[in-house]
Amino acid sequence: MVWQPVRAGRDHLGQFSNQGAIDALTELIWNSLDAEADEVDVVVETQTMGPENLRYVTRVIVLDNGHGMDHERALSAFASLGDSWKKSLKGRTVNGKRALHGRQGRGRFYVYSLGGRARWSSVAETGDQRSRVEIVGEQSKIDGFTVEDSVRTDEPVGTKVVVFAEQGRSLTQLLRGDLRLQLAARLAAHLLANEDIVVRVNGEVLDPRSLIEGEPEDVVVEETSDARHGGQPPPTLTIVDWTEEMRRAPGLLLCNESGMALLVLDKPASSAAVKSTGYLKWSGFGQNADLTLATMQYPDLIAEATRLFEQHVKARLGAVTATVVSRLIAEGIYPYATVDIDDPIKQTERDMFDLVAVTARSALNAGNRQQREMSARLLKLALEERPEGLDKILSDTLDLTAEDRDQLADMLSYSSLGRIVGAATEVTRRLDLLSTLRYHIYGAGVSDKMREVDQLHPLIRDNTWIFGEDWHLSRSEASLTKVLRDNVHDEALLEAQLIESGGEVRRNDGRTGRLDLVLQRTIRAPGQTARLVVELKRPSCRLGEGELSQIRSYARALSQHSGMGPSKWTFLLVGSRIDEDAIGDQINQSGRPRGLLLPKENYEVWVATWGELIDQAERRLDFYKNQLQYDISQESAVERVRSRHSELLPPELVED
Repeated sequence: MVWQPVRAGRDHLGQFSNQGAIDALTELIWNSLDAEADEVDVVVETQTMGPENLRYVTRVIVLDNGHGMDHERALSAFASLGDSWKKSLKGRTVNGKRALHGRQGRGRFYVYSLGGRARWSSVAETGDQRSRVEIVGEQSKIDGFTVEDSVRTDEPVGTKVVVFAEQGRSLTQLLRGDLRLQLAARLAAHLLANEDIVVRVNGEVLDPRSLIEGEPEDVVVEETSDARHGGQPPPTLTIVDWTEEMRRAPGLLLCNESGMALLVLDKPASSAAVKSTGYLKWSGFGQNADLTLATMQYPDLIAEATRLFEQHVKARLGAVTATVVSRLIAEGIYPYATVDIDDPIKQTERDMFDLVAVTARSALNAGNRQQREMSARLLKLALEERPEGLDKILSDTLDLTAEDRDQLADMLSYSSLGRIVGAATEVTRRLDLLSTLRYHIYGAGVSDKMREVDQLHPLIRDNTWIFGEDWHLSRSEASLTKVLRDNVHDEALLEAQLIESGGEVRRNDGRTGRLDLVLQRTIRAPGQTARLVVELKRPSCRLGEGELSQIRSYARALSQHSGMGPSKWTFLLVGSRIDEDAIGDQINQSGRPRGLLLPKENYEVWVATWGELIDQAERRLDFYKNQLQYDISQESAVERVRSRHSELLPPELVED
């Protein structure tokens, strides 16, 4: 028995023991194939525990019929890192039988991603004699291996690796039902090129050809600055489309020139609805000692390959979606209108249904027409509301698998489509309202017909977000109304008075008139009450010293009123125009934002025009507007608001 140290530091070796379980298992299979094995068996042994029979991995076994190792080869192979015996083989296996995958001598350390202890038992043949050598590795002593003395044996040539997974190690990837498919996706190019190889996982043969839809597509990646280094031939991107059986597929894999996967990139571009994998094949990857930093080493090459791959996935998704939707339409069971939809929100909702219908196409293709129609309607309901018990509906009625339900849950993980659409609708309604306000307040021939009190007020009464998002959930407060009545001037009307009068405004002498409007809102939060008082001036009024004097008097009287208790007040004077000559210096003071007239400890007084408020609100919505790609003319926006609020606009404006 010999302790064989590894010529590398423990910290450096430790990085190879933190791989994903599937990647680590794939590496063990590659080691078998590099030993010219044409049969590889993978067995994942498990046990259950607890009242819920939780399953966990106890051992991972990889058995092959490759050429094995004798004692001398074991000592040299396990002695170093980055100086593998495979380097001298010039990219081919020992007997030149097939292309070689590894050459960096680090695959054996991947076993520690599966368990803390591993044992290799390898039988090799020299002349007419066979000998077996045992190698033991422990993660706690990662800087070396124990190589036992060889013994003669009649056992068949090959290598058996047993990894002992201690209880508590997370290996859930190996417990998934699609483990065989995941391994097939990583080994596909090599297995297709070498049909004599048989790899079995828990007794099932990996057969990538039965999982592939159509023929793989080869795309030569145009020369990039990365790919030209070293004078290698240009990279080739081979794209494989998978059938519905492939529930999850790796996105982009970096491969050597023979298509052997060396690294799965962290950013798969594959869709939840269609599964594809891109194998980026290039000799430069096979010569690189460390591909973990590939995205930084070859940014242009990987960016171009990702673009080509995403382009392919998008085109395939479009083709599959068109096929699924066309069938639903032809059968008369498509739950949406098939004509063009002007409303971007309704369009978004229909597009989402189309995408999910592709994911659930197996359910939508099953049963008779009535069953398929019910499935389509249930799927629409599931997207809109995600009601309680939805998982049972998806499982029992639509007969969706657990993987399908997981994919749908990913789409709806943070909110149902109904809520998403509702939020988007709120954004578009806000944009429409802002456009309408600008038109009615500043539009030539329109602003002089628009009255603040009984026409403008109803448009903003439920839209106090215009004054700042903090006020979106505020409410009118009866006690504040009573206090306001004792303080506002005669030419101002309280919001509450307007509501009580049914919206009709008359002066004390009975004549109709244009009065100012005072609107108030309150937010009660733990430890702090916030109050907003807004005075809306009529369009003909240019904000000047007299108006500032009024809003100051409100601020002093109300902020000191004992009946209101501790509060943070915001007083806002709003008009269509400001007399800059009269009050410009007061609302443009150094060290303060424009419009801040009085910054006191418990209150602030602001002055703003409708144009400024609308601009600020639009800026807050710009991001969402861009995400929705919402671009509508002012005329269309005004028409949409009129259709919802025709009773609130003057008849002549509605007719216009």
